[in-house]
Amino acid sequence: MKLVILGANGRTGVHVLRRALDEGAHITAVVRSKAKRPELRHHRLKVVVGDPCDPKFLTAVFRGQDAVISTLGGRRPTKTATSIYYRSANAIVEASRQTGLKKVVVTSSALLFPPRRWIDRLLKIVVRSVVTSASLMEQILKAADLDVTIARCGFLTDADETEYRTVNGALPEAGSSVSRRSLAHFLVDAVQGASSGHIVWGVSAPARSDA
Repeated sequence: MKLVILGANGRTGVHVLRRALDEGAHITAVVRSKAKRPELRHHRLKVVVGDPCDPKFLTAVFRGQDAVISTLGGRRPTKTATSIYYRSANAIVEASRQTGLKKVVVTSSALLFPPRRWIDRLLKIVVRSVVTSASLMEQILKAADLDVTIARCGFLTDADETEYRTVNGALPEAGSSVSRRSLAHFLVDAVQGASSGHIVWGVSAPARSDA
């Protein structure tokens, strides 16, 4: 598989990068500056520098590729920072139209699911920009003629585990967190799968980790 990874230098993206290489993928990793280049070197890894929200740039990157995984998200829950969700989605859709790339896998927020707990309702207010921007991203991707897999998850941890639980259209019971490595495994598994259309998965850590 020829795979583009957006956000490859991020805390989740680096795990996606390693996992995809382990699975034999040929990867084009997109970073926004030379200073953000991943330390990892591999003969199946190409790193390109550019703006993942620029459709012209992504069009050039997407040519000849099979799929894209995006782990882009705001480092802070501000309106400006979280706008990368929907700005990158617009660029992905336009670049896909121009190149014929069909398969898209992205990360999103579990706060888009109906709240189960009072703290979920509170968080939706506190990080309103995350919810608004991630929701707009999902709407943009859903309206496009693409095969889209969306991974909605809660708190991301640095736990050293790779297992995960998923539920179609909901967060797994008591699944408030998931490790970045586990999420990376899900994203790579999803991009290699045969699913089509628009699918939303809730992704969490194994049940024993949430106890």
